[in-house]
Amino acid sequence: MTRWGIWVRCLVAGSSCGVITALAGCSAATDAASAPAQTGPAAATAAPGAGAAATTAGPAGSTAASGSSGSVAPLTGLGVAAAVALRPAVAVAVAGADPVGLGSADLVFEELAGPVRYLAVFQSAEAAAVGPVTSTRPADGQALSVLHPVTGYDGGTASFVSVLDATKIVDEGYAGHASLYSPGSGGLTVSTAALAAAGRSDGPPPALFGYRQPGDPLASAGETHPASVRVEAPGEPAEQWNFDGGTGRWVQTAGGPRVAVANLVVQIVSFKTVYLSRKYGQTVPSARVTGRGAVTVFSAAAPGHSGGTAAAGSWAKPGIAAVTNYFDAAGQPMSLAPGPTWVVLAPAGTRTILAGG
Repeated sequence: MTRWGIWVRCLVAGSSCGVITALAGCSAATDAASAPAQTGPAAATAAPGAGAAATTAGPAGSTAASGSSGSVAPLTGLGVAAAVALRPAVAVAVAGADPVGLGSADLVFEELAGPVRYLAVFQSAEAAAVGPVTSTRPADGQALSVLHPVTGYDGGTASFVSVLDATKIVDEGYAGHASLYSPGSGGLTVSTAALAAAGRSDGPPPALFGYRQPGDPLASAGETHPASVRVEAPGEPAEQWNFDGGTGRWVQTAGGPRVAVANLVVQIVSFKTVYLSRKYGQTVPSARVTGRGAVTVFSAAAPGHSGGTAAAGSWAKPGIAAVTNYFDAAGQPMSLAPGPTWVVLAPAGTRTILAGG
């Protein structure tokens, strides 16, 4: 497997807090937390012909799931019918103590800052009801632009909505498409099929991860084999994830919705303080998902081990049009297990406490 080249951060000219700078996390103050510097990607040797355009097509080492034939779901690496593989992605912004529908998502971004928010992305499967649907935040465009999904959300400041609409998402928010949403005692819910049918299709999303064959390692160096992990972020309830050897999935048993995923990614990102209201001084923290930082990836079991597989390394995403690549301690791309993936966008100071295995 070839190494990926050095990532170069894009510089944004100008000092005003306009749409483009907001995509990078326009702040009301200084960074709430900065991701630590990493040596993994920076130590890699550039692959021949590698360039910025290559980052939009998918990660290094992308492969279909072992045993699959024909078409492959781009966000899980699992074999699916040809018509399913060609469906667009559908993303929904969700918040609340008891969210519904997330277990059917191919990919979930969890923004781990009070209140916790989720960006649930569906492509190979559908959900009849996803919610409670919440407002958009600046991190949404950074995370979703590369997927160009049909996107559902409920409001947001004018500047936040402008930021989202400046990216390659298809806006099917409540304000313009109220008939697609269903009110309930817990808040609005929405059907992913209804969103997909209402939005103009921009085609399927690109593959985001490299997938490994059975028996292949997650990482070239530094693998461990825990049976559980506790994720402790400053000021947030701890999350508990346990590996189920029977299904090969990581199951969240405390601190969030009970979901089972093939891959759990704890990605350390910086947070910016952004205004909900300048008039009243109301602010919230917002994750920045471009740049680079530390990461720990938890995936399926390795042969001869009873627990799951984990490896610490670094991540790199040079801009909103690029996929995020995950590198092990030796600077090599990690290869995930085919199946759904849960990405925790966590602040500096977050601890991952491994046990068992």
